[in-house]
Amino acid sequence: MVYSWITLTPTIHSEVEIKGRHWYARQRLNNQVMLYQYKPTGGLVEVVSQHGEGIKMCLDANEEVLYADESDLIPHIGATTEKNRNEEKYTAELEAEGVKPANLTTKDTFPIDTRVNINNASARQIADALPGVGLKTARDIKDLQTSCSGERFQKLEQLRAVKRVDWDEIFKENLVRVD
Repeated sequence: MVYSWITLTPTIHSEVEIKGRHWYARQRLNNQVMLYQYKPTGGLVEVVSQHGEGIKMCLDANEEVLYADESDLIPHIGATTEKNRNEEKYTAELEAEGVKPANLTTKDTFPIDTRVNINNASARQIADALPGVGLKTARDIKDLQTSCSGERFQKLEQLRAVKRVDWDEIFKENLVRVD
């Protein structure tokens, strides 16, 4: 059996090769786990394991599982730092109350996402949060959402169907998500 370790992010993630197959191994050194932004939805995810060539099994903030192509995952240092801070803070609070071991869930420690979730926001919230989007355009976005499968956007790219919005700028500024 051949084991070879390749560091993906120093002291945080590694990949092991066993008999020619790659397996993602999650390391919890210094209580740190890297968070990634999932490009299609804009949501934050934590990689749990690798499934096949380039496919990662991920957990989102609601602890729902999704499978993502690794090219769709962008390391998010700010969210990772905040998650680690939250984990340290809540672990210390639980231990101070006598709870041992202080096991925290992903929901407990994921950072609060302040970006607009188009699927859950009202037209007024969208108009207030996005530059250059008025109430009429926001209503058009919500109308488009109702025509989607399950009446939810699945990918950020679906928003481009509303032509009056500079989506490139909004995506660049990382103002929205659709998870």
